[in-house]
Amino acid sequence: MRLFMDAMIALMLLALLGGLFWQHRTTKTAERVRDEAKAEVYRFQQQIHLQSALAKVPRNERGYPETVDPDWFNGNLPMNPLLESGHPWLEVASPDQRDLIHPPDRIATDKSVPMFWYNPHTGYIRTRVPPSMSDDASVELYNYINGSFLTELFASGAEKTK
Repeated sequence: MRLFMDAMIALMLLALLGGLFWQHRTTKTAERVRDEAKAEVYRFQQQIHLQSALAKVPRNERGYPETVDPDWFNGNLPMNPLLESGHPWLEVASPDQRDLIHPPDRIATDKSVPMFWYNPHTGYIRTRVPPSMSDDASVELYNYINGSFLTELFASGAEKTK
C-alpha cells in the first residue's frame, strides 16, 4: 500500500511539473508571437517613412505615400503572425476615414478583414488582432502591438487627428 501511495504522489508531482512547463512554454510562445507582430508593424511604419522621405512615389499634400507598393519590401512583405493565413494583406483608409488614427474595425473577425490598415492622410499603419476571450484582452493586445493607448475597441471621435 505504501508503494502505491508513493507512486501516486510521484505521478501527481510529474503531472504538476508537466503542467507548469506547458503553461510556461505557451506563455513564452504567445509573447514571442505578439513581439513579432509588433516588430512587423514597426518595419511597415519605417518603410512608409522611408518612402515619404525618398519622395520617389506619389505623395499626398501631407507628404505620405497614397498607396503602398509591395515591391518596397523586396519579396518580404510584413505579415501579422497573430492571424491565420488567408486574410487580405492591406486596406487603405477610405476618404471618409482620412482623419482616423485607428481603423474602425480593429479585430479581424473573419478572413475578409485585412491584416493591416494604412491611412495615407496621417501616415499611420495599424495591424488588427484576432478576437480574444474579452474586449479588454483584445484592446490590450491591440495597444501593445500598435503602440497605442485606446481604452475601448470601438471607434470614437477621440481617435481623430486634429
